[in-house]
Amino acid sequence: MKNSEAFDMQLMMTRKIFKVAETSEKLFNSIQVLRPRLSTPVDYDEVRAKANEKYFEKLYFATDSNRLYYIDEESLNFINANPLEILQVPSKLISVEEIIAKSSNVANDLYAKVISNAEKTQIMIILELLEDRLREVPNRKEIFRDLVVETRKKAEVSFADFDSQFTSKLGYENLKAKGETVIYRGENMWSQNYLFAYSWTTSREKAKLFANRFEDGKVLQAKMPNNRIIYTYKNDEEHEVLVNSDYLLEVVTL
Repeated sequence: MKNSEAFDMQLMMTRKIFKVAETSEKLFNSIQVLRPRLSTPVDYDEVRAKANEKYFEKLYFATDSNRLYYIDEESLNFINANPLEILQVPSKLISVEEIIAKSSNVANDLYAKVISNAEKTQIMIILELLEDRLREVPNRKEIFRDLVVETRKKAEVSFADFDSQFTSKLGYENLKAKGETVIYRGENMWSQNYLFAYSWTTSREKAKLFANRFEDGKVLQAKMPNNRIIYTYKNDEEHEVLVNSDYLLEVVTL
């Protein structure tokens, strides 16, 4: 981000991460209710007592855990700042721009050095912030596409929210591709309905495993025009493909 104000504004749009300096006691208490009760809650008075510390303006509350975070704007690293007495901020963190400039595989390194270190409620906002930081990069669309599909595959995300915000915006893998591919999807009572999902597989056996992962489910079979496949994961043991349900053909339950 070009300045702290823009960073803060974009960060807090998630409504899941809140800047300490702008958090009232009432909002603080509301956030505490949302936190899983896995450890001692953060004390509001203790936090506010640190208002004169140099790091205070970069402290944030997150709703995903009982923690405070110091967020480094250059690297997008979320550093555990709880308890405040032992806050350790590295003197030099590699910036997103340095990763982009020096990496031979930008998407892979951005995932490994930024996203993979984040917790669940941080991932989508970090990806959005990374998209902003890629705006001046010549091949930004390809890098961001690879970053989205790698994050979707490897990180713990809510697929419904993630797909709505990111996967749905991706283009197709090969618009000139001919023919169709037979694909399968395993669903059970916990699954998202295929009409709103993107994940299918070219393996009937893998679909069966997903269908029966928790209880007896069902296996769907469909055909997908090859020029409407969003992404095919290479060397993937799940044989996963991402598709837009609008283009599914001949959907049947096996």
